[in-house]
Amino acid sequence: MYMALSCLMVLPTLAQENQPQKGQNITISGGALLETNISGFHHSGVDDGQSRMKIGGSVGGFLNLGITRAFSVQGEMLMHYKHSKFEWDGIPGNYDYWGVEIPIYAMLHIHLKKDRQLYIGIGPYTEFGFDATYKRNGIKGDLYEKDKTSGLPILRDSNTGFALKIGYEFTSGLQLNVTYKASITNLLDANSNTVKMYPIAASIGIAYRFGK
Repeated sequence: MYMALSCLMVLPTLAQENQPQKGQNITISGGALLETNISGFHHSGVDDGQSRMKIGGSVGGFLNLGITRAFSVQGEMLMHYKHSKFEWDGIPGNYDYWGVEIPIYAMLHIHLKKDRQLYIGIGPYTEFGFDATYKRNGIKGDLYEKDKTSGLPILRDSNTGFALKIGYEFTSGLQLNVTYKASITNLLDANSNTVKMYPIAASIGIAYRFGK
């Protein structure tokens, strides 16, 4: 009986605490973004290997769910082209990649005067490759093509990692941002026990947020 009375006394308090508070309604906004990226690989197990980051580009959009004024969750979808050089045994080659990427950020917002803001976000991403080629000594190979003997392609067509985004939003909704992404997936499928290659990328971008 005592426990029941205690529960009856606590329930109204909990209900009051869980009611939506003024100014904490979820807001939804979204927009388009355009980025210039540089990409390459962090690698090990490649004799005399050297990865050199080169310029590519990304285009896509984002959806932002504002939980509070200072915190939001933002999902993005990016279609991008990545280009880098990879050299081993003193012979360079060109790596070209097309794919789509879906990052999800937990974002902290610091509001400034005139409705401007700084924001920082961190979270996971997943990437799916459509096409990846490597050209060396004038010979171009499909890195997703399966080997007839082992049945394995040279590279996996997907990977997962973590992303960090820092940006500034103007009163108009125009945004400037920088992003760094590092994969935790060894991209190599064949010879993955001895050689490790983890994609990395950095980007500078502009975006515009609608529904502000």
